[in-house]
Amino acid sequence: MKQRSSKTSGCGERRRDSKPGLQEKGAQLVEFAFILPFVLVFVIGITEFGRGYNIYHNVTNGAREGARLSTIPENNQPSQVPDNIRNRVVNYMNSLGLQTSYYTGAATKNPSGTTVTTYVYGSYPNGAYLLINQAEKIPKLDSSGNPISLAYYIGSKVTLTYPYTFPLFRGVINLMLSTTAYNGTMYIKNTAVIEND
Repeated sequence: MKQRSSKTSGCGERRRDSKPGLQEKGAQLVEFAFILPFVLVFVIGITEFGRGYNIYHNVTNGAREGARLSTIPENNQPSQVPDNIRNRVVNYMNSLGLQTSYYTGAATKNPSGTTVTTYVYGSYPNGAYLLINQAEKIPKLDSSGNPISLAYYIGSKVTLTYPYTFPLFRGVINLMLSTTAYNGTMYIKNTAVIEND
């Protein structure tokens, strides 16, 4: 019977007979398992931020729509409830597919911390609301941008606050930080002020 000799490398060390690349594949899987959560958070964060930024622009345009309508003399009646302005903002937001039930119901006149000509629809100041002031004092500015003492324009101010929920990112945060009670909602707010005609 013929005896087998062991294979040796040039230095006299014994060579392993394992398949080449098997250990590298295992290392790649482990590295991928470490990197995957960070990549997912990054991609989901970009998606959620993009959606939120889109809603920010929609809220800005909604406030501008209300302020533009409010500056027209036949619509600018500071002593009357501005339902027509609210309807313009709500119709604009509905056309974009945004939820507008926050702004329904009767207006509240002069909520605390506002002027006499202010009307609010919704949950002022800590929720979704639409604030309309048709007699806002806007300071006049000099050529260098500083306010001129006791010189004002009268304008219309419309503030729109809209809730935005991070549906995907909320779940990721709760998975990563199990002790966090983050509900994933923030309020996007913008104000438009235009001088009355």
